[in-house]
Amino acid sequence: MNAAPASLATSLDRRIRMLRTAMGPLIAHALEDPDVVDIMLNPDRSVWIDRLSTGRAPLEQVLPESDGERIIRLVAAHVGAEVHRGRPLLSAELPETGERFEGFCHQRLPRPPSRCASARSA
Repeated sequence: MNAAPASLATSLDRRIRMLRTAMGPLIAHALEDPDVVDIMLNPDRSVWIDRLSTGRAPLEQVLPESDGERIIRLVAAHVGAEVHRGRPLLSAELPETGERFEGFCHQRLPRPPSRCASARSA
């Protein structure tokens, strides 16, 4: 019996849990809402939700910059990509659910690195 498939499944489950933890409960809940068509994390760390029924509005949440970076890096790891100054753009699908994901890491000195991300329903 080969343990590799079970190990891969365990690794994927762990990455999915890490990603949901980084997103926090409000973003994770929004991803499950069929009315939500876009979730945006802006460089100022504000999170915006675009809904079919009500349009675009900010969430009552500011995501720590470290969580924004963690989300982008976890999605990059899932698809086997790298995100850094020389390659700041990431286009991928979220694990498990397949929402389209766009992440952009850029640095503006002297401020700390800024992170932007967007997840859209397929």
